[in-house]
Formats: sequence, C-alpha cells, structure tokens
Amino acid sequence: MGVINKKGQEMTLGTIIAIVLGIAVLVFLIFGFSTGWNNLWDRITQFGGGSNVDTVVQACALKCSVGDKYGFCTETRTLKNGTATISDNACKDLTSYGVANCGTLCE
Repeated sequence: MGVINKKGQEMTLGTIIAIVLGIAVLVFLIFGFSTGWNNLWDRITQFGGGSNVDTVVQACALKCSVGDKYGFCTETRTLKNGTATISDNACKDLTSYGVANCGTLCE
C-alpha cells in the first residue's frame, strides 16, 4: 500500500465570512442581553449628535392636545440636547426646553 499524501483542507472565503458574521452576531447578542436592549438601541441610534428635543416637544404637545393626563403629567421622558441628558422628567417639567404649559391638566 502506498502512502497517501493528504494536505489540510483549505477554507473557502464563504466559510471565513460565515464565521466572522457568526462571531459578530454572538457579540451583538451578548452585549444586548448584558446591557439591556433599550440601552443598546440608544447607543446605535445616537451617532448623529444625540439630540431629541424636537421629538420630545412634539410628543408632549400631542399628549396635551388630546388631554392625556398621565402622558403629560406623570410619564417620564429622557431628553437629550446634544450635550446633556435630562432623565426622569414629565412633560410638565420640561417647559424650559420648549414644552408648552398645558393649563390645568396636571392639577
């Protein structure tokens, strides 16, 4: 019997790409489960400066216009103005950022 010379099997480019993608997905899942999915989403979406003042002002105006007492007076929001983050404030507490006063809704 002759000796068969076997070389190591070469990895294809597709296999290498699949391994890299698998590792990336695994890291993404570990990071998401360990830090919380909301925190992960905030980190992903805040690359452009991180200001959400206009969005919060519009949401508060909508809550006021429909008379949503809980949404305007109690529900807390996180406002980001690009340099600072103001957390755990209801719309009624954010008038210095352009949120209009909603009259007697919170009384």
